[in-house]
Formats: sequence, C-alpha cells, structure tokens
Amino acid sequence: MPALRWPGHPARSRDLPSAVLGGTYWIWRLLLAVWLVAACGCSHEYVEREVGYKGRARVNPWLAAECFARSYDMEVRSLASWRAPENSESLWLVPASVLCNESFVRRVEKWAKAGGHLVVVVEHAAAETSDWRDFEPEQSMSPALPAMLHRLGIELNPSGKDDSTEAAVVTLHFGGEAFEVAAKAHASVAVGNGTPGVFASVRAGIGRVSVLADARPLRNRWIGEHQHAEFLLAMLSSEKRVGPVVFVRGSGLSFWGMVRRQLWPVLWGLAVLLGFWLWKNLSRFGPLEAAAAPTTARDYDHHLEALGNFHWRLDRAAGLLAALREQIIERAQRFGARDGRLDDSLLQLLATRSSLPKERVARALAAAVPSDSLGLARSVADLQLLLKVLT
Repeated sequence: MPALRWPGHPARSRDLPSAVLGGTYWIWRLLLAVWLVAACGCSHEYVEREVGYKGRARVNPWLAAECFARSYDMEVRSLASWRAPENSESLWLVPASVLCNESFVRRVEKWAKAGGHLVVVVEHAAAETSDWRDFEPEQSMSPALPAMLHRLGIELNPSGKDDSTEAAVVTLHFGGEAFEVAAKAHASVAVGNGTPGVFASVRAGIGRVSVLADARPLRNRWIGEHQHAEFLLAMLSSEKRVGPVVFVRGSGLSFWGMVRRQLWPVLWGLAVLLGFWLWKNLSRFGPLEAAAAPTTARDYDHHLEALGNFHWRLDRAAGLLAALREQIIERAQRFGARDGRLDDSLLQLLATRSSLPKERVARALAAAVPSDSLGLARSVADLQLLLKVLT
C-alpha cells in the first residue's frame, strides 16, 4: 500500500538519518586532514626572553651593590623607607624621589656638611622600575632638591631635550680617576656653569654631595659591566669617615614608620593608662556575670515554699492562719454551735472528732501570731486536721 502524503509535502525517506550521519562523518574527516596538513607545514620557533630577577633582587635594585660593599668588609644598611641619616653613617645612596619635601632635604644637607657623602640618583632609581623594560614610572621631584643642589654649586636640569634613554659609554671623573660608565638620562647635572652630563660631585662642608642622573650603572643588572663596580668602590671609599653605608630603595615617608619611631613614648603611656583602667574597673577578665542569676525554683513545691516565705516575712503568716480559722469556725457552726462564739461544747466537739487535746484545739483557733517557724508548722498542721474532720 503506498504511503499517504499531504499535498505539498515531500515523501520521507527511511535512509535520511543514515545519509545525514554519513555526510557529517566525511566533513569531520576532511577537517582533520586539513588540520594535519596545516600543522605539518607550519614551523615553530621558541624565543627565550628575560623578564627579571626573582627573590630579593626583584624588589631591591641595590642588592648587588650591597653585596659588593660587604665584600670589602663594609657595614651595609638597607632601608625600605625614609629616616633621618645618623652621624655615624658614612655614605647615603638615595633616589631623588625620596627627598620629597623641604624637611628631608634640609636633614640630608646638614648631615652631608657634617662629614657624610650623599649620593643622589635621579632616573631609573625607583624600586618598582624593571631593568628589563623600557618603561620608567613617573617620579616626582620636590623643588627643594634642585634648590639645595644649587646652593652647593650643582645645577640639576630634571627634563632634558634628548628623548633617547639607551645607555652610551661615557667617561666620569671622580677622585682624580676616570671611569668608563654606560649611562644616559633625560636629566642632566653640571658643576656651576660646566658642561652638562650625567654625574657631578662637589664638596659640602667637610662632606660631599654627588648626583648621578642615571642610576642604572649601580643597579643589579649592570653593575658588573664596564667600570661600574670600580666607580661605586671609589664613591664608597672617598671620604675619611668610616661607618655604615646606607642604600635607600623605598618611597618617601611611611605613616606607620613615623608612628613607630616618633610616637612610641605616647603609645606606651596610653597602654599603661589603659592597663590601670582595666585593672581598676574590671573585677576579673572573662565573660560578664549576669545581673540576676536565674532561679532554680521551677517545681510547684518550690513556688509554695517561696510564697510561704513571703507571708512569713510579711506578717508571720497571720493572714493565712486567719483564713483557715474562719473556714473551720464556719463549718463547725453547722454542727449546732453558737453563732460566732467559741465555747466549751464547740471545742470539745472539735477535740473529739480530731482526737486532739482540747487545749491544743483552743491554741490553734486562738488569734495568736506564731513565735517561730516551728509554732507555725504545728498550728497549720492542727488547723488542716480540724478542717479535714469537718469536711
């Protein structure tokens, strides 16, 4: 029987799914063959590129210079942030960006005039500068630093016209010797009206101030090239003062460092006052005691005990005893006693029914306040017995 078809719709073939799968399979085989041909025809090239040091040399650009100074039995100090120079220190190598205000500049100038050797490095001196990249982070310079150098006879021009920063071998003269150094910088320095260059050094009092426009000859990567190490050694041993050599690599003023160095007496005083206040106002250390301890009286008998204690402190339980006595007299009157009077026949009736002595029945019904808790207990027991026999 032929298959039914709607008008306008083609007949379905039972081989359509297998045909589609077969076509997809051949497409994937074709793509795989193209990829193999392309992969075999391509050539690979491995390029090795230096990206920088690891460890301490990555964050300390003067690490090699510090090790070089220690090899000559010099005491070396490395500073991550600013502090004032000490009189015992012989040389300070500091980036120009660290001397960021008038106070810092005045302190290092006074220290240099007292016999120290101040070496200011201008460009490529920041700790975050990479020796393997051409990018130089922008470093701000305080106007106080060029003014101080001008007073000492050094002219510093922070922005030169030459945009090329590739190092070129130049000859630097220091201490009567000449050194071949690879240096190039935008900034330039000169002694007085001399020829601008990358290095200048003058006497300041009984000390010395030197300015190196390009700090790269003293950094880890280049200190072993040309005569960079010899030039550093000449600066380290130029002065007669023998003392620690300081390499500053950090930024300017650190707030917490200033607090730790300048405000520690005040902080210790506040800590002592706080300790005395705690000792005076706190009885003990630990969780605070609750204002009212939770009661353990949870059962019904505990509530009755608390209620009885309250009535005993209020009026020796006279109100409770009065209610019992009125109830007993009211019930006793039903047995034919005189209205509201206690006579011998009523007392005898109650004594006979309760098996209590007549005097004890009279004492229980008398409007007397118990003298102690034992008397109260005895009176309540007698009254409860009388109430029971009258029920």
